[in-house]
Amino acid sequence: MPDEVSRRNSRSASISRREFVESVAGAGLTTWGLSSGAGGCADHVGPATNVASAPQANEVNQMNGEVTMSDEIVKAKIRRALLSGPDCITKDATVVEMGADGKMTVLRQGTNHWVCVPGNENVIGAADMCADPMGMQWMMDVMAKKPKPTNTTPGLIYMLNGALQRSYTDPFDRTSPPIPIGPHWMILWPFDAVAAGLPTVTRDAGTLVMFAGTPYAHLHVCGSPWDGNEYHPGDRAVWTMKYARP
Repeated sequence: MPDEVSRRNSRSASISRREFVESVAGAGLTTWGLSSGAGGCADHVGPATNVASAPQANEVNQMNGEVTMSDEIVKAKIRRALLSGPDCITKDATVVEMGADGKMTVLRQGTNHWVCVPGNENVIGAADMCADPMGMQWMMDVMAKKPKPTNTTPGLIYMLNGALQRSYTDPFDRTSPPIPIGPHWMILWPFDAVAAGLPTVTRDAGTLVMFAGTPYAHLHVCGSPWDGNEYHPGDRAVWTMKYARP
């Protein structure tokens, strides 16, 4: 029986947040079997991984003082994580879970450089998301409450299932009433709201600069970049009248 438990426990691997960030942010990408190519829907490599055939964790047990997850729970977590981003990215992404102890567990190994996280619906601020390496670096910096983000190039994060968070002005606020936010995606690079002429208050559609005036200011776009209809030659424009306040 101990041999069987050991065999099953080998299906998932846990590493620290620091080790994870170092692996996805630099040359260590190869350690994860991830591509270091630029982001985008056209740059995925390798075949899609089906959730049903993904590497699975264990049944819930207390053997050797460890608590592990059943296959069905793992599949549900993977499914939720993959819904947080566009299919052309998530189908080849690695899925990991962040533990409260700072460890990360790989639930499914991917073949591109994107990482998806199932989050925790019972914890405010623990949204499911899909991030590229610089986006993950930025998010880890927020979680560590670093004075400023350390990503050296713009990062991307998708949260297409929406989220709950405490503030749109303070990245480290952990006590204010939760704010519901719809599907969105973020360009994680310093944006000046005044220079860009963009709003700074959370909206249910459109674009704003979140955490404006702080080192974590970034472009926050409500909605999916794949919303709307593609243009085809010969299409006619359909305009919709809207009322506006004076």
